[in-house]
Amino acid sequence: MIRKIQYIFILLCLPVSLLAQEKFNIRGVLPWHNFLSGPTGWNLEDYRDYLDECQQYGINFIGFHNYTGGGERYATYVEPMIKIEYKDILPQACFDNSLTARWGYLPMKVKDYVFGTDRVFSLPEGAEAFGSDASVTSSTPREHYEKSQTLMRDVLSMAHERGIRMAMGFEFGVIPPEYFSLNVAGDCFYWPGESNMIPNPKSQIAIEIHYAALDNVLETYPDIDYVWLWLNEHSFMGVNIEKALENTSFAEAYNAGQGYFKEAADSAARFVGVWALEYMKLTSDYLKSKGSDAKVILGGWGGGHQLPSLLNGLDRALPKDVIFSCLNPDLGKSPQPEFLSDIAKNRTVWAVPWLEGDHQLWHFQPRVEMMRDHVKLAAKQNLDGVIAIHWRTEEPRFNFRTFAHFASNKTDNKTVEQLYEEYLTEDMGNKAAKLLAPLLAQMDIKQIQWNVPSPEFYAFTPEWGLLDDQNVKLRESLIRTAEQVLKKTEGSQRDNLQRFIAMFRFELLLGEVDKAMMPAFILKKNDRQGVAASSFEEYEEAYRSLMAAPVKDMFETYMQRVHSRGELGVLSSLNQRLWREYNDLKSYLETKLKR
Repeated sequence: MIRKIQYIFILLCLPVSLLAQEKFNIRGVLPWHNFLSGPTGWNLEDYRDYLDECQQYGINFIGFHNYTGGGERYATYVEPMIKIEYKDILPQACFDNSLTARWGYLPMKVKDYVFGTDRVFSLPEGAEAFGSDASVTSSTPREHYEKSQTLMRDVLSMAHERGIRMAMGFEFGVIPPEYFSLNVAGDCFYWPGESNMIPNPKSQIAIEIHYAALDNVLETYPDIDYVWLWLNEHSFMGVNIEKALENTSFAEAYNAGQGYFKEAADSAARFVGVWALEYMKLTSDYLKSKGSDAKVILGGWGGGHQLPSLLNGLDRALPKDVIFSCLNPDLGKSPQPEFLSDIAKNRTVWAVPWLEGDHQLWHFQPRVEMMRDHVKLAAKQNLDGVIAIHWRTEEPRFNFRTFAHFASNKTDNKTVEQLYEEYLTEDMGNKAAKLLAPLLAQMDIKQIQWNVPSPEFYAFTPEWGLLDDQNVKLRESLIRTAEQVLKKTEGSQRDNLQRFIAMFRFELLLGEVDKAMMPAFILKKNDRQGVAASSFEEYEEAYRSLMAAPVKDMFETYMQRVHSRGELGVLSSLNQRLWREYNDLKSYLETKLKR
C-alpha cells in the first residue's frame, strides 16, 4: 500500500510534459474516400457514430484526402469535398454510388440486386443507387459539391465538439481534366507525360488553379485545422524533363533547388523534388498571406520511388512549420522508414500505418501485430504522431483498437494473443476469447491470408478470393471453434459471434464460387484473344461448374455480416462485380452450347 501511494505521489509530481510522453501528441485516423465500403457511402449519422468511437478510444485527429483527377486510372476521378472552380469552369465531381462506373464497379440499380439483397438497403425517396445521400440525391455537379461540402462541414463541427482536430487534403498539381485545354503558348502550363498532364508550378494558370483549390478549402471549411497536401501516386510516369526545362522560369527554379535533393536516385527524382518544393512553397506562402491559422501537412505514398526519396531534400528546403507525413510502404505491410527519426529532430513528423490494405477489401485482414509494431516504432523514432488509414470500420476493428491503444500507451508490451483475448472477451465473451484468440494470433503473426486478393481498385476476376488449403483449414477451424460456444452465448455477444462466423463462412463460399467460375472465365478469355479453340465438352464442363457455384448461399451469408455502412458497400460491390460477371459468363456459355 505504501509503495502504491509513493508511486501515485511520484506521478503527481512529474511535469505534465513528461506524463504526456506516454501518448503521441497526434493520435489520428484517415478514413479514405473512393470505394463504397468506406466513407464514400457514409451519411452524417455514420460519421457521428464513427467520431463517437474515435473519441472513446482517444483519437484526437481526423484527416480526409480528396481526389481531383490524376494519371493512370485516376484521370477523371474527381471527388466533391474540394471544389476547384476556375474561370467559371466547374469540373464534374461526385462521391461514387452504385450507378457510377469508376474503380471497376459496373453500374447497377439497387432494385436489381440479387437474392433479396436489395431489402437491406434503405434509400432516400426517389433514389435508385446505393451511396451517400449527398451523391444519390444530387442531379447536377453543383448539387454534388453543395451537398457533399455541407456534409463535411457538419463533420468538421462534430469533430471539434469531440475535441478532434481535422485536416482536409488534396493532391497538389493534380487537376480535373476540364483544365487540360487551358494551355497557353510560351507559358508551358503542362508538360505531357505518357498518360497525364503535369502542370508547371511557375505557370500563372497553374498557380491560379492551385489558389482556387486553397481558397475553396478556406471558404468552405473556415475552422479547418490543417490543409493536407499530397504528392500524387501516379502523376510522373514518362514526364518529359527536357521539355519541362525549356521553360525559363521552371529551369531557374530547378537549378536553384536541385541541390537539396542529394539522395535522389536520378534526374527524374530531382525533377519531382523541385516540382513538389515549388508547390509546397506556393501553399505555405499563400495560406500565410490569407491570414489562415491552418497548418500545412505534406503527405504522400511510401514506396521508395515516391515521397520517401524526396523527404530529406524537402526537409532542408521547406519552412519548419510544415508537418511531414507519409503512408507506410507496401500497402502498409512494411514499417515507416528509419530515417524519419532524423527528420523528426527538425520538424513535426507523423507516420501513417494502414489498418487494412485496399488489395483485400472483401476479406478480414488481421494486423494487430503490425499495428503494435509500427506504432511502437514511431515512438522509438520520437515521431509526434501516428495516423491510421482505412476504408471499412467493422473488419479492421481489432486493428483499430490496437492502433489506438499503443498510440496512447507507447510503452505497453502486451502480446498479440493477449490483445486478441482482450478484444474477444469484450465482444464475444470469455469462453470464445480463450478458444479463438490463439487461432487469430496465429493467422495474424504468420500472415497466413496476405496473398488472398480482392483488390477494389481493379475490375473483378474470379481470381479474387481463391484460397489455398492452409487458408481454408484455418477458416474452417475458426468457424468450428466459434460454433462450439455460440449456443452458450447471449445478447450482443451472440450477435457479434454470429457475424464473426458469417465473415469466415463468406470467405470460404467466395473461394468456392470463384473456383466454379474460373473454367468459364478462362474459356471466354482464350476465345476472345484467339488463343485456342475449345471443345464442346469443355464448354459443357465449364457450364456444370458454373451452375454448381454456391452463389445464393454466399450472398445470403454475407447479408448476415451487415452491421454498418461499410458492409453495405461490400454487398453492393458483390452485386456489381461478381454477380454481373457470373451472369456474363453464363450467357456466354449458353450461347456457345446452342451452336
